Amino acid sequence: MNEGLQDRLEKFGLSLYMIRITLAASLSWLAVHSLYGDHYLYFAPLAAILITQGTVKASLEKGCYRLLGIVLGGTVSLIVGRFLDVGIVSLLLILLIGIGVATACRINIQAVSQVGVTSVLALTFYHDHYVVWRLAETLIGVLIALLINMIVVPPKGFATVKGLALQGSLLLADSLSGLASGGRNGEPDRDMLKRSGDLLAKSSSLQKELLYTLSHYPCRKDLRRLTQATVHLQKVHFYIQEIAEELKLLPAHYAGSDRMNEVMTAAADCIALYGTRTLSDAEARQPLPECLRRARELQLSWFSELQAECPLTAIRDLGAVFSHLNRVLDVIEQADYTAVSAAAVPVRSGSARSIRLGSKGLSHKL
Repeated sequence: MNEGLQDRLEKFGLSLYMIRITLAASLSWLAVHSLYGDHYLYFAPLAAILITQGTVKASLEKGCYRLLGIVLGGTVSLIVGRFLDVGIVSLLLILLIGIGVATACRINIQAVSQVGVTSVLALTFYHDHYVVWRLAETLIGVLIALLINMIVVPPKGFATVKGLALQGSLLLADSLSGLASGGRNGEPDRDMLKRSGDLLAKSSSLQKELLYTLSHYPCRKDLRRLTQATVHLQKVHFYIQEIAEELKLLPAHYAGSDRMNEVMTAAADCIALYGTRTLSDAEARQPLPECLRRARELQLSWFSELQAECPLTAIRDLGAVFSHLNRVLDVIEQADYTAVSAAAVPVRSGSARSIRLGSKGLSHKL
């Protein structure tokens, strides 16, 4: 669906969710009518309406719970209805057995409630083959609703999740560069760090949802690379969280020093450069390996100076900060190598082995 068209439709209340429900219910009714005529036409559109959710995964889960509840509740009703007439005793017995078994098996509460509904209705329509019709038509409604959810998706879904990951990576870099300048009370930068984590988590969740849609197929390779990049950025986010906690333990003249700020900024530049290079079409300001080498040199240079002038307790806490900073650079280097390898043209096995060995040697030199 076109993005501009969707915005105009939503102004009149025609949201994407409403369009999905309308299409799923209408097509379900049409499919059942074509197959079975006028028998229980309301079950398929009813199932399509009830299981249609905002995501394909949520709709699939709700559809499975609904079918499971129908099977369990219908089975209990058929067994009890064979021996007892419709009445308060048979109703109580069906509900006790059906809901009791579902609860004992730790079935989701949505399926448990469906067991009760199906049990009551199956007992009422016992002589009209209610269970068979309802199961078949509910299955049709569920399948059509899932298909509609896979086809009718928000426009530019891949661009949206890629933009969220890019924004998260840039916020991640800004938060790291601001931690040292903020010193022990860098709360705004920690808020920025939290927002970057939320953006990366949201992008990761939407990427998984894209896998269930048909629109992801043309960009499946790019989506795979985006998923790998997001995983690496989330690792970087974890290490920066550790750095933020370690900085709280450092004396202010170490945590907020100009040299610490320089080291943090150099590592943050590597993160921003990787995010810009991998998640956008903008040209990189400098090669990432050069940026990584400079960041490592700054870390080693200042840490060697600190060892000669700091007490052992400060060296211990500073060592934790520098250890996490080095891990940040390692993850960025690994992520960049993974992205380059995935985008490279396949070569012969001997050449590929030479490239891997050469890259490994370069990594040790850096």
